[in-house]
Amino acid sequence: MADSNKQTKIVSATAFTSQGRTRVEKRVCRELALALYLNGKELTTILSSPNNIEDLVFGLLYSEGLIKKAKDITSINIDNEKAVVSVETAITLEVTPYLRPLIATGGSKSGIAPERIFKNIDTNFTVSSSQITSLMSSFMNTSKVYSDTRGIHSAAVATPEDIIASRDDIGRHNALDKVLGSCLRRGIEPQNHLIIISGRISSEILLKVAAHGYPVLLTKAVPTDIGISLAKDLGITLVRRSYDNVITVYSHDWRITD
Repeated sequence: MADSNKQTKIVSATAFTSQGRTRVEKRVCRELALALYLNGKELTTILSSPNNIEDLVFGLLYSEGLIKKAKDITSINIDNEKAVVSVETAITLEVTPYLRPLIATGGSKSGIAPERIFKNIDTNFTVSSSQITSLMSSFMNTSKVYSDTRGIHSAAVATPEDIIASRDDIGRHNALDKVLGSCLRRGIEPQNHLIIISGRISSEILLKVAAHGYPVLLTKAVPTDIGISLAKDLGITLVRRSYDNVITVYSHDWRITD
């Protein structure tokens, strides 16, 4: 397994320019195939960046409904040489097959266990349009790995004033699970915070946010139709702040003030 602090590496490549062919060195993102075992049984393999693995595990297992609180996980052991993480829980869990054997950077097969029942997110939390602009500007400058490679996704949790946690990963689902897991472990209450993510909002991304109970989801990408429909149904304010500084609110716009 790559060192958890080293998300990138230098590779050799060939560049074709007006001066002709030349050898160049480029910085690229590392990719890790991480086998996840739950209470002694293999659950899945995740293709992810080799950092913040514990946050990824907490966020993923909570998003998938396999744990209900951070204390449900009693131990995590990471085997760096074998790229294996073993998780033990205080509760007896039946490992079900809805997670496919390999979770690529796009997440799990269905994103969320089909038996999950989501509650409508009912909170009076609001954020202003000027705060949205400021937060997105800060968010775009938080990731050095993105600046170095242009090959990674980022996710963050924020108050209306400041970003309080951010995580990177080659997969947008993993980046989201990492920052959600970090906040779950820290006991951060979701009702008064918003999620910011660099990638598009598809149905599984929206459902991960709903599982954790965050009322506002901010992205720089265009959401899908099902993502928008779920946001409306589940009481989540879905916001896009585009490169041309236009703020578009697709659902529950009352949470965005002037």
